[in-house]
Amino acid sequence: MIYLKSLPTFEYFSPQSLKEACSFLKAHENGAKIVAGGTDLLIDMKYRKVTPRYLVGLRTLPELSRVTFGDQEGLRIGAMVTHQEIMDGPIINEKFKSIALACSQVGTPQIRNMGTVGGNVCNAAPSADSVPPLMAYSATVTIAGAESDRVLPLEEMFIGPGENCLKAGEILAEIRVPVAPPHTGAVYVRLPARTGKDIAAVGVAVLITLDPTSGACNDVKIVLGAVAPTPIRSRKAEAALNGEKPGEDLINRAALLSADEAKPISDVRSSLDYRTEMVRVLTGQALNQALAIARAS
Repeated sequence: MIYLKSLPTFEYFSPQSLKEACSFLKAHENGAKIVAGGTDLLIDMKYRKVTPRYLVGLRTLPELSRVTFGDQEGLRIGAMVTHQEIMDGPIINEKFKSIALACSQVGTPQIRNMGTVGGNVCNAAPSADSVPPLMAYSATVTIAGAESDRVLPLEEMFIGPGENCLKAGEILAEIRVPVAPPHTGAVYVRLPARTGKDIAAVGVAVLITLDPTSGACNDVKIVLGAVAPTPIRSRKAEAALNGEKPGEDLINRAALLSADEAKPISDVRSSLDYRTEMVRVLTGQALNQALAIARAS
């Protein structure tokens, strides 16, 4: 039996503004960690994987817990918004269903009510469920810094397993998701490693926009999770579909290309060969589901 240790000693800092939080992190870059939901960090602290002197809490910053939507600016998700709030959001379920579905598959209700979307992104786990559908929607992230802010595509956040691009004194503040054009279908499908509550062994997000006249693909995004060091775009499969009217043969070809682009490993959750085959299967399923939605819209 494994017994959890108590948390190491730390001091808690509660900033009154985002800039104050960034400045504190900059001044204590080797000894401070941001705590959002804490669902990963606190476990790592108990096992002494990390032992920060300071925890910087962000619950006192209301701008990080907001979800807003506008037809022009799209969806804006504060970094402290929980998976449950995304899962329950009416506008998200109406216009960004695949994102809501992905968040509904994160862990247990307890985890979804504590864990944040921003934390899921910054944790940079290859298997993060919220990331593939956000990438498929061409989401961007706003990163606040002690001196200045910056905006970049979500896919540029990830460097490797557990590694993100945030610099000292930077905080992920917001995720922005543009409104998809008409005749768009978006889905997220996953294969859990063991049970429905386990992390994904394979995840596939697809977004397809069709030309209303010809039925050809105007835009295709295929994003693979848990099968490479970071979530990745399946660009060869996307290129095979873009500009073409998709049929069974083309979908099968794109699914094979996705499997070829995946870079999985064998671990306790699944083997390399099985993950590769499941990329092919799930990509085919996701493409067919997204096409059905796009054709019906």
